[in-house]
Amino acid sequence: MKNWRVVLLLLFLWLSWQPSQADPPIIEHTIVDDGWVQIDLGFTFPLYDRTFITSFMFSNGVVGFISPTEHSAGSGIVEDGLCCNAYDFTQTNNNYGQYGGVRFDYLVAPWHTDLIDIGAGVFKTQGDSTFQSYFWENISEYYDVNDLNTFSTTLYPLGNINFTYQKLDIQSHKVSVFVSGDLSAGDYEQFFYNDPTNGGVFWTSGDSTPVEIEADESICDVAPDASLV
Repeated sequence: MKNWRVVLLLLFLWLSWQPSQADPPIIEHTIVDDGWVQIDLGFTFPLYDRTFITSFMFSNGVVGFISPTEHSAGSGIVEDGLCCNAYDFTQTNNNYGQYGGVRFDYLVAPWHTDLIDIGAGVFKTQGDSTFQSYFWENISEYYDVNDLNTFSTTLYPLGNINFTYQKLDIQSHKVSVFVSGDLSAGDYEQFFYNDPTNGGVFWTSGDSTPVEIEADESICDVAPDASLV
């Protein structure tokens, strides 16, 4: 009986000392200018009226859920990398030429603008059945080696979305932060839009009208607590 208790105690201690399940690996990706990489999800992600098991990470600061080749079908676009400026969803007559319409359906955009890895940056993903993260690290504004951007977004099985920003530096391109579904049904939520020439607008979850940002101001000037929302 005594030996049995010792064995049982040792078994309990061995089990209690086992290391916790390791974090899923971080995977680096090569994404060319205006390109993307397919990332299969470890769960079913709900977005507005649809669910998805596959995603696409774009170099231009967007995660999509419809194949870019499907987006471009019939439009004459060979590859649709969501180039080259942000789209303002609040404009009723926002003519994006051949690049409009379904192209902006079902997207999660932490920092949609014209970005490119010119050697200093890296694209990464990490995920399992409980989350999927996408990382843009030291990605340059198009052909400006000094304007580096580091940010990420994480998706969760219940449909939660998290945006995280470390540093942002865009001088010459429009930028938008948004989540979209079926645009023909008006399914979108835009949080930020900026045009370097004409200024921009910023929304918080409690605002019914946007906070305007003049061309010579930054979001930090007009909304010092913006990082807290």
